[in-house]
Formats: sequence, C-alpha cells, structure tokens
Amino acid sequence: MAKQSSRKSGPLELRACVECRKRKSKCSGAAPCSYCSRTKKRCRFDRVPSRTPLTRKNLDEKERLCANLVALVHKLNPDVDVEEALKTLSASGEGRNDNGPAPALPSLDPARGSPTPSGNFEWNEAPLSSTHLPDKSLDGMASLPTGESGSGYLGNSSGSCILKTISDLLPQHPAPQAARRERFPADSGQIESPSLSAELGDAVLLDGLVDAYFMCYNSSFPILHERTFRQKYRNRHHIQASSIWHLVFYLVLAIGDWMLSGGSKVEQSQYYMAARSRMSIHLLESGSLLTVQAFLLMGNFLQKRDRPNTGYNFIGIAYRMALGLGLHREPPIEATGDTLANERRRVVWWIVYSFDSGFSLTTGRPLMSSDCFIETRLPRNIEDSECTLDSTLPDPVDQPTTYSAIIAQARLARTGNMVYRNVIAVPKKDLNLKVSRSLDHQLKAWRLSLPVYFTAHDVPAWFRGPRALIGWKEQNLRMMLWWGTQRLCSTLSDSEEAQNMCHYAAIECIQDITTFCIDYPDTLHIGLSWYATYFLFQASVVLSIYYLRPHESLDSNLAAANQELWLFSISRARDCLATLSHANQAAARCLEVLDRIRDQSQATPTPAASTSAIYDPDAAQLPPIHDNTGIRQGILPVDPSLQMFFDATSWNKDIFEGLQGFPITDEVESFDYVSGTALAADIAGDWDMSGDPGLGPS
Repeated sequence: MAKQSSRKSGPLELRACVECRKRKSKCSGAAPCSYCSRTKKRCRFDRVPSRTPLTRKNLDEKERLCANLVALVHKLNPDVDVEEALKTLSASGEGRNDNGPAPALPSLDPARGSPTPSGNFEWNEAPLSSTHLPDKSLDGMASLPTGESGSGYLGNSSGSCILKTISDLLPQHPAPQAARRERFPADSGQIESPSLSAELGDAVLLDGLVDAYFMCYNSSFPILHERTFRQKYRNRHHIQASSIWHLVFYLVLAIGDWMLSGGSKVEQSQYYMAARSRMSIHLLESGSLLTVQAFLLMGNFLQKRDRPNTGYNFIGIAYRMALGLGLHREPPIEATGDTLANERRRVVWWIVYSFDSGFSLTTGRPLMSSDCFIETRLPRNIEDSECTLDSTLPDPVDQPTTYSAIIAQARLARTGNMVYRNVIAVPKKDLNLKVSRSLDHQLKAWRLSLPVYFTAHDVPAWFRGPRALIGWKEQNLRMMLWWGTQRLCSTLSDSEEAQNMCHYAAIECIQDITTFCIDYPDTLHIGLSWYATYFLFQASVVLSIYYLRPHESLDSNLAAANQELWLFSISRARDCLATLSHANQAAARCLEVLDRIRDQSQATPTPAASTSAIYDPDAAQLPPIHDNTGIRQGILPVDPSLQMFFDATSWNKDIFEGLQGFPITDEVESFDYVSGTALAADIAGDWDMSGDPGLGPS
C-alpha cells in the first residue's frame, strides 16, 4: 500500500496570528485568538509564503526574467533609472500595517512656532505625462493636505500644515497607480562635442581638474562632500545620463579648469557649456539637495566669470529651493540620529546664506535672508574625510578642516546683514554713531573669537587661502560700515570720525592683501586672486576718492599724517594690482580705473596744490581737490556696488568707459535697476566736463 502524503493540497495557514508572531508569544490558534480578543486588535492569520526551490535552473530563469524586464523598461523609457525607481517603490510600500497606531500629530513647539520636520522635504512636480494626475501634488496656495513627503517644506502658516493637525479626521484617498509612474521626461541634446569627449576620456586631466576644485574652491565653500563626490566620480559611467549629478560634475570641471588656468571667456569653456546645456526648466520641477548644490556652483562660478546678474539669479533660485527643502530648519534627528547627511544640509544652508549676504552687499540689492526664521545651527568643525553620509558625526577638532572657513564666514555674514540693514541700505537720515560703533564692536568681537588657527603661523598650506579670504571679507565689511556711516552723519566731527575709521579699515585691507600676495605667491590661485583684486580695488577707490571730494579737516596735523599713510597704501595697492594683472585681466582693468582717478586729480589745480606734492606715479602722491565746482550727484551707468563711492564728487563722466568685464559686467545691458534717465545723462556727458573747463581728459 502506497504511503500517503501528509501534505495537504494548497498553501498551509500559519497557526499563529500576526500580532502573536510579532510579540513572539504563544497563540491560541483560534480566530480571533485570546490575545487579540483581549487587546481588541485585528487578528489575522497569514498563509505560508510560497517559495521557489533555490536551484541553479530556477535562479538562471529568474535572472533572465530580470534582464528582460530591465531591457523592456529601458526600451519604453530610455531615461529611467531602474535602481532609483525600485528604491522609491520599496520606500513607498514599506511598513503599511493595518494594526499600526494612528499617525501622530505634528509636533508644534510654541517656542519655535514651526512644525517639526518629518523628512528631507525633497519634492517633484514634473508632469507625469500629457494626462498628469494631480492627486498628490501641492496646490498653489499650499492649503490642501499633502502626503507624508514630496511636497517640500511647509511652515506653520500654510493651510496644509493646519489641516495636518486634524489629519486623523480626514478621509484617506490613496494615490492611483498612475501617479507612481516615473516622472523624468526624456532629455535630448546632451551630446558632447568631439573635443570634449576626448578630454572626458583623459583620466589624468579630469583627476587634475577635480583635485583643483577640492583644493582651491571647496576648501572655502564646501558645497560638495569630497568622499561622496569622488565615489560617484569613479563610478560615473554607471550613473544615469539624465541624472543631475552630471551637471554638478561638469561644473566641478569648469571651476577646476578656471582655478588651474585662469580660463578664457566663460563661453569658451567646454565644461561650462556642457553644464549649461543640461540646464532646463525640468530642474525647477523637482527639489533636492543636489539641485541646490548645482545652482550654488553655477551662480558663484558665473559671478566670478563676469556674469553677476545671471549668477545672482541662480543664487536666488538656490535660496528659494533651500527654503523649499527646509534647510533653514534643523533636520529631524530623533529617528535617524545626527548623521553626516544632516550636517551636510546645515553646511549647504549656511553657504546659501553667506552667498546671499555677500551678493547683496556687492550689488546693493535687498537681502533675501532674515535671521528671524532660521533655526539651523552652524556646522561643526569636524574631519569628515573618512565618513559616509550615513556615518554618525565625529567629535569636533581643534584644527583646520574643510568646514573651518564657512563656519567663520557664516558668523560674519550675520553681522554683515545687520550692517547692510542698519547702515548701508537705510534712507539718508541722521544716524546715531552708537549704532555704527556697536556694529564695529561686533566685528572686533567676531575676530577675537576666531580659533587660534586663524592667526597661527603654523597651519596647513591649503588653509592659508581660506583663512586670508575670511580676514579680507571682515576688513571690507568694516570699511563699508563706516563708508555708509559717513553719509548719514549730521555733524562734521561725526563725519570725520566715520571717514577716518573707513580709511583705516581700507588701509588695513590693503596691507593684509599685499602682504599675503608677497609672502605666499604660490598659494594665490586665480580664485583667491579674484577676491584680492576686488577688495584691493574697492579699498583703493575709497582712499583715492578723497581727492575727488571737497574736504576740510578739523585737525590739520592728523590730516597730514593720514595723507602720507594713504598715499603709501595706494602705491602699494597699485604695485600689487600690477603684479596680479599678469595673470588676471580684472586687475589690469582695475588699475586703469585707478589711473583715471589719478589723472582726474592731476587735472585740477587747487590752492592747496602749492602745499602738496604733485602726483608722481613713483611717489604715489595725489593732491587733494578742494574745488566744489561741478559736484556730481547722478548715478554711474555701471556696477551699483561702486557708484556710491563717486556720489558728491567732482566726477561726472563714465569712469568705466571702454573697460569690459570686471568690475562691471560683460552681460548684454547695464544693470536693469539703474534709472534710464541717469544712464542717458551719464552717457551724454562723455569726457567733456562743461561745468569745469579745467577738468578735461589728461
């Protein structure tokens, strides 16, 4: 008699319910079991999962099936990243348990007035297809409830956030399957030129450009995490062609190329043009930290390549996107712990903040950032070269790191924003000198609070540049503080005090920059030279402009001593700019502007000229101008960041005429916020100064 099989037909049912298996306790086996009856939970018995025997034949069959499915997906949509899509699919389907507790209400901390973030707030609003289904999209007024993620950061004032407080009372509407389809549209036109393709195949060349980027640029502005980028760089051929990472990659190459060679015009940079070709409106239809990094790199690169308006726009996009990602709020660390990924969010936020602050001061445009809504703490001075994004943060160290410079710069930018709001951008009215003195005290306190390695002689060679740049920024900010103050002073004594403080800051800036250029010529790469040129030029203009403005000193002895110091500083700045001009065209243009100021001062004989030496380029002496004829009150047609220096002077012509590029712009037109009337008047004035026949071209 044949032995009967004890196996029943059909799948077996497990005789322990889901809840008892989770508790690892004995189940009564009844439906419902005793535990679920007592706790009033849903009692559910799962069936034994069907498993395919693990044989070579079955494994080969499944591998062929997977390969065919991947090929089919790529045929239907060549731009889809299958691995990323699978990660998204698995993340969206995890942990849906009918027995789980009701979703917790968002934590509302009245002290902060902001909901506790629940994710990284990345979002995507790209159309799915021609028949886009907006079920989970955020509405334009941010008033409708959204899903758990994908909507960007929404603050307490949004209707969506208010509705979340009663989310357990709202009906659930699961998104249709169509809404889960891949959102990335096909991208065309990303074919590299033959010459670029050849360079991309030169590993030695690319490695050198990447090294230059991280050594010369990222050490001051750590927009990218070096280890993460280099890991992707080594495996870049496996990254989907439509990934935004390639845009970042080309920008890294463009910046590295500029650092090494000084670069030609920006349009002639193959790497920049390759990055530019990947810019499209689709980048604005999704939000991620990588996208913010791309816009930051593009904006800062263009600013330094004589495209300030275009760069300004990109920095603005990065700022808005950073807010949309909630970077201004502390990342949620309760569930994941304080990892390097969270620290990177902080770093990127404070770089955005610092760029906005510096750009506003440079261009005279309103600040976008405000400290009142920022809770993100400053980055920590950690050594992260061996860390991955998932790593727990190491302890801070008392030595220079990649983050040392941006920590100091972010703290300085906070004070810089106060200087801009309280002094530089205020309407012309009487200013209490206590305000400026208080801000000056804050700048001194900032300098004294810097770690010892900001003043120590024995520091790594790579840190000398970032450290020097921070010091130059502080001196320039202090100079601008007192320059803005002197125009608001109501008494002659206050005005003279402000002027002296401004001039001393300018002299200190010139001394520091010129000393650095002499002591560390090998450290002075083109990126650092760009800042040295800008700060040197602005400080020299501040000192030189004295001779174009009527001035009567209260203390003649002090004025004589100051004049000797100013003349020496101007001479030193001119010598340094002449040296920088060999590799930096911007320095040559700045030097020509200073020559025009010198020539203008020479052209005006004054009674005081008999007691002052006539200007000699070798002696660097400038006779002061006391003639009040033809005071210029208009606006220069170029670079508003420099126009303020020429207000109320005897200069009434375009000092930048014929000079293309820095410190103005190579963009199509003048800055669009300069009034057309003033622009036409300045152009019509040309070089003939009808108000004063003695002020002609030299």
